Amino acid sequence: MDFFEVVRARRSVRKYGPDPVGRDVLKKIVAAGIEAPSGANMQLRQYVIVDDPAVMERIRPVSPALTGAPAAIVLLVEPKPTRFGEFWIQDASAAMQNMLLAAVALGCAACWVEGAIRRCEDDLRELLAVPDHLRVWSLMPVGLPAESPPRPSKSAPDEVTHYNRFASGR
Repeated sequence: MDFFEVVRARRSVRKYGPDPVGRDVLKKIVAAGIEAPSGANMQLRQYVIVDDPAVMERIRPVSPALTGAPAAIVLLVEPKPTRFGEFWIQDASAAMQNMLLAAVALGCAACWVEGAIRRCEDDLRELLAVPDHLRVWSLMPVGLPAESPPRPSKSAPDEVTHYNRFASGR
């Protein structure tokens, strides 16, 4: 799939088919996350691939987006400043976006789950044996799509793009 087709095709999918996702596919998705930019190249991210059905059942209460997903990728971050400042939130976001796009390119569906993590981070930390120096920042259910949400309305580039100064060229 062409890169721009992947970008346009990406949707937050919350319904998945019953078939498992192979570890080779999940590892490729993580590899895309690893390739994301990282402030000062500190690479303060770690990933937990969850594909054990028993563990998936235990993490499902985190979000309805996990219902039926055969796998998930949990994104961990070390909230540590670089010599230029703190970038770990941006780094984690860039990694998640790369993984979302990779999932689409590989024929899978996914959804970015972040806010729901805050209320159950300690439970996830214990379940996944996450070391104390890392935060459970977000996760991504992954599966074969059982739905195809319509493309939401998006701004036209000319409506939100400015050149050299805000509102110039309009």
